[in-house]
Amino acid sequence: MKRLICLLLAFACLVPAAIAAQSTTYTWALNNKGEFVHTQDAYLPDRTVTHLMLKEPEDLYIASDGYMYISDSGNGRIVVYDTATSTVVKEIRHEQMQRPRGIFVTSDLDLYVADSAAAVVFRFNKDGELIQTFARPESAAFGDTQYAPKRVAVDNRGSLYIIGEGVYNGVIQLSVTGEFLGFFTTNRVTLSFIQILQNIFFTEVQKQSLQDRTPGVIENVHTDKDGIVYTVTMGREGRDNIKKHNMRGGNMFTNGVLSFSNLSDITTDQSGIIYVTDSLFGYVSAYSPYGDFIFEFGGYSTEDVAGYYSYLTSVAVERDGTLWTLDSIKAYLQSYKPTEYTNSIYTALALFDQGRYDDAEGVWNNVLRYNQSSVLAHDGIGKAGLYTQDYENAREHFELSGNRTFYSQAFWELRNNWLQENLIWFLIALVILILALAVLRTADHKKLVKSAVGGAAHTVAKVPVIRDVVFAFSVMRHPLDGYYDLKRKIRGSAGGAAFLYFLLFAALTVNQVGKAFILQTTAAEDMNLAALVGGFIGAILLFVVCNYLVSSINDGEGTIGDVFKLVAYASMPLTLSFILITVLSYVLTFNEVFLVSFIQTGGILWFCVTLYLGLQEMHNYNVWNTVKSILFTAGFIAIAVIALLILTILFQQTTQFVEAVGREVYYNATGTI
Repeated sequence: MKRLICLLLAFACLVPAAIAAQSTTYTWALNNKGEFVHTQDAYLPDRTVTHLMLKEPEDLYIASDGYMYISDSGNGRIVVYDTATSTVVKEIRHEQMQRPRGIFVTSDLDLYVADSAAAVVFRFNKDGELIQTFARPESAAFGDTQYAPKRVAVDNRGSLYIIGEGVYNGVIQLSVTGEFLGFFTTNRVTLSFIQILQNIFFTEVQKQSLQDRTPGVIENVHTDKDGIVYTVTMGREGRDNIKKHNMRGGNMFTNGVLSFSNLSDITTDQSGIIYVTDSLFGYVSAYSPYGDFIFEFGGYSTEDVAGYYSYLTSVAVERDGTLWTLDSIKAYLQSYKPTEYTNSIYTALALFDQGRYDDAEGVWNNVLRYNQSSVLAHDGIGKAGLYTQDYENAREHFELSGNRTFYSQAFWELRNNWLQENLIWFLIALVILILALAVLRTADHKKLVKSAVGGAAHTVAKVPVIRDVVFAFSVMRHPLDGYYDLKRKIRGSAGGAAFLYFLLFAALTVNQVGKAFILQTTAAEDMNLAALVGGFIGAILLFVVCNYLVSSINDGEGTIGDVFKLVAYASMPLTLSFILITVLSYVLTFNEVFLVSFIQTGGILWFCVTLYLGLQEMHNYNVWNTVKSILFTAGFIAIAVIALLILTILFQQTTQFVEAVGREVYYNATGTI
């Protein structure tokens, strides 16, 4: 027995790799803040195929018969590979075929091969016999467009979708007979802000000297079992690199899809799950049929490590869910097996599409066993709750997933139900209140109650803090009269101004961290409170000091104390707008969010008008002098900010220099770092 234990221990020491986890790369998903985070392994590397003697392979496709077709471009052949037995079934060659690049196999096992060197798309039957060629279209509409096919896909009607080398016009669409049907879809040119300004101000000669503004080139095309066309674009930033097209070529993913910018291939499985490869970073990304990001895995490396690629060029999926990927530079195939975590996600998505919402929710709960913070699972449970009218549960899970759009829908339903249940009681309470006030007004013919209430209110209004806040409301309604009293110290005070600043900061802080989920796009823990405090105090001090300096050289009558007070008393519209927005955020949905913009804009405009009138009154300016004072104040603030930035940079460099000198002296003195 002891000898057996010793042998087992020795074996464990000799082969640690055999008992290690199969995964060599991380799987990444999104959290509810839209950040990439590690999650459970989605796929585990399974088989690495290197014995096929491939040379610069570019594309692979798994046909309905289960065989894998590989475009072995460097060897000028198509390899038909049986993944079950790891054997080559046959090779397809032809004397006209020079560099086969893109391949597609129909349900009838007809093979289409895009050959850019031969400038032809070949069509072979299931026996490997050439039955048709699609050469350059002779249609006048095709014009002088270059025809060097590098990728091809075919829909259920036999129409071809061809990606041509260097073609910016879009996807070339041919009929089953080879007739040019037009460009199925194209990418639009997106101009930057600088380019828009160039279009406005540059002359025609200057515009001609600019670089050509061409749309992103579509890199690959795919059609699924239903004939839906998918495309990916390489080499540009944005959310339009992955597209699922309707019959007119439009993008079904209206909100765009999160992706990298070096996409090389796209395919789908039987359930509509979308798989996309990134050639530069070596990632395989998975998306739901609706374009929701699920996860990604893989990586880049020049070393021979399973799961890492030098140039990931293609991906295909078998019926059992096994993924196959192709590295063009290393010329090998890598397969992956889905984990239970992945199978649960795909099962839940399929059940939801079938309308089995309760079953889908159960599977999503199983996904949460693997990853409690899974955004996709919480989102799936929330959507199931919407369809089963479990709105409270849906609202909670949408908040956990960060899905504000669907959260708004669930909240709208909850609010509607609450109003239907309680509106009658509010109406009854309102009627009772009106009747009570009417009775009180009739009974109090000597106005004793009114006098008592008025006296109490007058007593409270004498409290300095309350008196100053009430005066701020007077400034809002009658700015000129209010600032006249403030300038002559009839009403208002520096202490009251300081308290108003405190109210403004408190309202701003609560607005930043305390809004309801729909409007609270940044979590409180991610906010820099020091920056908020410093920015608030700095903005107030900069404006007060700079405006006072400007008024000093521009014959202004206001003192620095006057400027300090007038800004505070002008801020009440901002304070009220922040408070009102925060409160309304708890009762509004996205359908009424325009009210927030209206209140915010109104508060800012009211503040600006009140501030302008205050400067005019305090400094005894006319209209032009007031405008000039504001412009000069803005200029002084800009200069002060730039100076502070320069001083900060100089201080940091000086600190680094002193620190480096100190380390050098310490090293010379002690001989240690």
